[in-house]
Amino acid sequence: MKKHQSITGILIITVGLFSCNPKAKKETEAITAAPQTEVAAEPSAPQISIEDIDAMRSEIESLEITPVEVTTSGLREKIKQKWSNLHFYVQNDKVVKVKTYPYPEISKRTEEFYANEDGLVLVVIEDNGEGTKGKSKNELDKMYYFHKGKLLEELKKNEKSEYTVKESDAEELLSEFNEYLEIYEQQKK
Repeated sequence: MKKHQSITGILIITVGLFSCNPKAKKETEAITAAPQTEVAAEPSAPQISIEDIDAMRSEIESLEITPVEVTTSGLREKIKQKWSNLHFYVQNDKVVKVKTYPYPEISKRTEEFYANEDGLVLVVIEDNGEGTKGKSKNELDKMYYFHKGKLLEELKKNEKSEYTVKESDAEELLSEFNEYLEIYEQQKK
């Protein structure tokens, strides 16, 4: 019983000393407040808007960039079965757009991948990708908007398209884009 009373007494004296000592009180408050201050001071990541991505796409389409063409004959089976060639659009040594082309006897579907410094920001899928580039938003079949690896929004013009891409396939589109970037880097060597 005496041992319990002496520990309690020591605790009371310690608490009393800290509450009387302004320096110790400030240090204790600083230590306690530090984690809260760090969380509050952390800036939120800037969010890109759909309009910003649309403007970026329009800007890329207006550029006169000669694409780097890569045939798929030497690539892995899944890619060479699906696409006949890939076009890479590069500005300031960065890929800003990748367009995939099917075998003409199989399909007319194309996919366009647009990127900025944060990575993939837009995938445009056209069931009939022939014709002029830079079509307006309401002329396109499917659009997938991304920001830092996360799907922001999916727009579909027509539910009865030649191919369908499920919402869960956003990760696959990201993976495809990253593989295309690797293919481009290999072609540069």
